[in-house]
Amino acid sequence: MLHRRVAYAAALAAALLFQIFFKGWFSAFLLALVVIFPVLALALSLPAILSCALELSPCVPAVERGGAARFQVRLRNPAGLPLSLLRVRLSYVNQLTGQTETLRREVRGASRGAAFSLDADTAHCGRLVCTVTRLSICDLLGLCSLPRPVSGQAELLVLPVPASLEIPPELTGEQDRGKRLRPRPGGGPGEDYDLRAYRPGDPMKSVHWKLSTKRDELVVREVLEPCRAELILSFDHFGTPETLDAVLDRLCALSRALLERERPHRIQWADPVSGAVEDHSVEDARGLRAALAAACSAPAPETGRSILDGALCVQSAGGRHIHVTAHGLKGGAAV
Repeated sequence: MLHRRVAYAAALAAALLFQIFFKGWFSAFLLALVVIFPVLALALSLPAILSCALELSPCVPAVERGGAARFQVRLRNPAGLPLSLLRVRLSYVNQLTGQTETLRREVRGASRGAAFSLDADTAHCGRLVCTVTRLSICDLLGLCSLPRPVSGQAELLVLPVPASLEIPPELTGEQDRGKRLRPRPGGGPGEDYDLRAYRPGDPMKSVHWKLSTKRDELVVREVLEPCRAELILSFDHFGTPETLDAVLDRLCALSRALLERERPHRIQWADPVSGAVEDHSVEDARGLRAALAAACSAPAPETGRSILDGALCVQSAGGRHIHVTAHGLKGGAAV
């Protein structure tokens, strides 16, 4: 734009000198033309500038770490009138690691719209949020630049790459099945049961009449069924980007292996600043994706509070707790 303004200033100075030294209608006409021409160019371009809309979107919603991904930027010019130059300034941040980057692009010849793409940095796990921080559009001559309001953002989730991991035998066998009993939904026949007071809505066939007579109140048999002990996978939500990548790789591999064996579980971590526990139930691939998305969206400093520093990882007795680190697994029975 600078060289165009310099060229226009030179043309204006030449027209002015021509008017000074050569009196006549032609010199006056030429000077008026040089003065008015930029105004006419701006008036011609203004409808297109005011009607332009910028769209920002990711090429894919999610990609594994290290994969190819881009943000697509598209300018729509419904008026179809000429625009000489489009300047866009974008910035994106990795919400997990806090790494930011600012990019600038110039696009010429956007009469029918323009489109370009930006390569996303997928070197580390996290949610990448890209926003347009500034948009300016030049008129036909490129002498005047008008800023345009921008809004909206695009998000891209960079997921971990599951690591090669040997699953502990105690998590794959059947030895932990049947250690706990829970009320069977809908009741039914069964050898194991518990006694409790009658609640409105309980079927009358479940009433233990003999014991109810002795206690002078209705007592109900609640049939119990065996169930697996609760399994908790936890990790510390702080560390360097390389450490977090290694932890999430192991966590993802372990969670997928458990799902392949039809082993529901929960994923927990503590906020590194407040210590508040994040708890996500994982029963299928969608639950795992939601847990990883939540973990990748929260800022992770290099140091912080560990979930092992006193936060309650398991909410019920008899469960099993596996803590995932960058170097391996720490497991044991939970209390």
